[in-house]
Amino acid sequence: SLLIAKIAPWYVDGVIDNSGSALPSPMFILERESGQYDYFEEYPHNKIGFFIKTYWNADVGSKYFFHTENYLIRIIPNLAHLTIQANVNKNIVLVSYHSLKDPFNTAKDKQTLFLAYKELGYDATLHLIKDESEIDGRFIKDLNHGMRISDKALFRKELPLMLEKLQKRKSFMQENSISYPCGNKVFIFKDVGDKFELVIKD
Repeated sequence: SLLIAKIAPWYVDGVIDNSGSALPSPMFILERESGQYDYFEEYPHNKIGFFIKTYWNADVGSKYFFHTENYLIRIIPNLAHLTIQANVNKNIVLVSYHSLKDPFNTAKDKQTLFLAYKELGYDATLHLIKDESEIDGRFIKDLNHGMRISDKALFRKELPLMLEKLQKRKSFMQENSISYPCGNKVFIFKDVGDKFELVIKD
């Protein structure tokens, strides 16, 4: 949801996030090559790993080679990109929950991101769950990734607060475009009729 706010900020009024990664790990993008599962199920005598189908690879000769630019566009706490995003629409309400002890070690990146959001004038709140004293057993159940917060509980708690803030605001939903420089390329996300397109220019 934070990435959607980056590539199409004019369509986003608010984001309610639970443990979303601000800085993508290349091993999740190149899962098969890194041996990293996107998801797995454990059974008494086996473990089944699942991969999301992707064409990205580490083969320099392939048209699907995952270039540095392809990674840069996915980095959310990029101050230059955040400034561009804020110039298009900084009237986005952002709220996130994240465990300081998330096993993916993503809390620091999330803190950096939310500090940047605030400096740029966003209404941004990060609930950083630091230790066991904040586990209530009903909303926050552990300190692992996602903290076992159900979507239903998250929206029941945060959506009314967000809607109250948004009632006083005008929505800026309209056809638009946004461009992000990434290395030697420029990624342009834009509305074209009833479609949303990505154009990559050298």
